[in-house]
Amino acid sequence: MEWVTKITTVGLEMALPAIGGAYLDQRLRSKYWALIGLVFGVVVGMWHLLQMTRPTAKKSDNKGQNGGSSNE
Repeated sequence: MEWVTKITTVGLEMALPAIGGAYLDQRLRSKYWALIGLVFGVVVGMWHLLQMTRPTAKKSDNKGQNGGSSNE
């Protein structure tokens, strides 16, 4: 369930700026906000995806394995 939440979050981060840009294009009668929103959404979504897949620090792994004890 945790991964479903993460994937949904990244998908929405990529799609919502483009949808918002398309709305602004209709509202303001312009042609570039959807493209800007799409590029922005893809960049933010990919950055967040890379942050989620980055390996965790060794300190947090050791803390979980030792039961929180730092005397070892």
